[in-house]
Amino acid sequence: MDEILLRMRHDLPFNNVASAFPDVRIYRWCNSMVDYLEFVASSGGSLDRLRRELPGVVLGLHSTILYRADREGRLDVMVRCRCTPHNSTVRMTENENCLWKPPVVYDEGREQLTVLAPEPASFRSLYRELRRVAEVEILKKVSVSPDVLRDSYTLSLSSLFQGMTGRQLRTLLRAIEQGYFAIPKRSSLEKMAKAESLGESTLQEHLSKAESRLVEALAPYLRLYASSAER
Repeated sequence: MDEILLRMRHDLPFNNVASAFPDVRIYRWCNSMVDYLEFVASSGGSLDRLRRELPGVVLGLHSTILYRADREGRLDVMVRCRCTPHNSTVRMTENENCLWKPPVVYDEGREQLTVLAPEPASFRSLYRELRRVAEVEILKKVSVSPDVLRDSYTLSLSSLFQGMTGRQLRTLLRAIEQGYFAIPKRSSLEKMAKAESLGESTLQEHLSKAESRLVEALAPYLRLYASSAER
């Protein structure tokens, strides 16, 4: 199995966003249902412009915003996935019987994509398809053990979070963002409940259920990792 790092310049949707905002680096995770995007910039002005123009940017992706979080020097956005083999190198990769390692990185109008090719023929076919839509550079190519898949692909976002309600997800995210789990804590149930206009016991119930479901969903991955670590 080969691991190949590619750098591409093309006219596909996410790369066009990177071209429009050359001072903003984009990190992308995709599970075929949603795209999770991190926009990072050294220049506050570039990120401020992106924040203002974000609705139009997402509209240009023919998508909708599911979640948004503003942080200093960073903007996190979750959108519905609209990828097809005609507009996404990720879907092209999957169509040619190869795998890809997240995150995909877009920077200054170029995309960096790491591909895992089980057979040389699969990568040759993928390379031909990519060349139809992009300028393609091979930055690195190394042989890897199939065991690398255990680290890269065993963790599924849907398996982690599908058991939670929207309220539980939002409560957990806000608790993380406000420092409830930090050591020492930067927030409390009382403060968060007041900000959410909820009773403290109600907020505690949402948070406890979210924590419980997350730990239960993580359990198989913990067992898998623990069994590998013990060897």
